[in-house]
Amino acid sequence: MGIRHFTFALCHHVVADTLLLEFHGELDAWADQELAPRVTELLRSRRRAVLVDLRSVTFLDAGGLRLLLRILQQAPRRKGRVRLVLDSPQILRVLHITQLDGVFTLLGELPFPFAADDTDMPA
Repeated sequence: MGIRHFTFALCHHVVADTLLLEFHGELDAWADQELAPRVTELLRSRRRAVLVDLRSVTFLDAGGLRLLLRILQQAPRRKGRVRLVLDSPQILRVLHITQLDGVFTLLGELPFPFAADDTDMPA
């Protein structure tokens, strides 16, 4: 048995009526498998808006896209919306090639001032 070195991470925050999911590292099939149960649990909070911060994501493949689509499908239906925050041309390219750039609302930065501090909660 060896030590598992995760290549991804998820922190979450609640700001007003928005659930902020902050992903880090590589979003691939392994990340989807490991993070999907926690994401599902967090989405049960019934926050109206879900904001997915991808600015610290270094890699995105089909597994990561599946995780993003899970978020979209499980987000609250009552006037809820899912927005992605990203600044990586590579991540944007993947979303464009898969035509998911038209499915999600894309932002270049957080729509409100936010600084992670002691309220930073690993998911």
